[in-house]
Amino acid sequence: MKRRMSWLVTMTIILVVGVIVFYYFTNKANDSDNGTNANVVGEVDKVLNKDLKSRYPYTVKEVVQFFVRIQKCYYNEEYTEDELLKLADKARELFDDELLSENSVETYYENLKNEVKAYQSIGKTIYRVIIEENNDVVYSTVDGQKYASINCTYYLKDEEGTTSIKETYILRKDENDRWKILGWEKYEGSEWEQ
Repeated sequence: MKRRMSWLVTMTIILVVGVIVFYYFTNKANDSDNGTNANVVGEVDKVLNKDLKSRYPYTVKEVVQFFVRIQKCYYNEEYTEDELLKLADKARELFDDELLSENSVETYYENLKNEVKAYQSIGKTIYRVIIEENNDVVYSTVDGQKYASINCTYYLKDEEGTTSIKETYILRKDENDRWKILGWEKYEGSEWEQ
């Protein structure tokens, strides 16, 4: 009799624990289906939410890294036309005044749209990017202005395979002591047409 009672108590406990576990996992699945995971933020949103006015990248490498993140959004992510315009504006926040004066918002945006469309039509994406270390940055001063250059290797992927291109970014410190992108150029023999 005691044995039977002990078996009954054990089975009841197992059944109760099973019901609780089932209830927990069922509600967890329903929560994710109902959009309670709407807090998941994609890379485009992360880039657009970065406040460059109060948290501007400090080093040359950090400026180029953030610009590369924007480029990866251009070529690798899904976004609306409005988000593309905002990404372009975010990139322009990293540009030196001289570069901005040579590229109006409209010109920059139209060129960007055409370039992205061309890359998307052939399925080309940015697979990986390697940026030199901070200790590899070349610094110089010309007429009292501080300049820096850093090299960057892009690996592009499409249905034919992977190719690489190398670019050098030129930056200049502005009046607020922030490194701004003055321009970039590809190494000789690089495949990227910019």
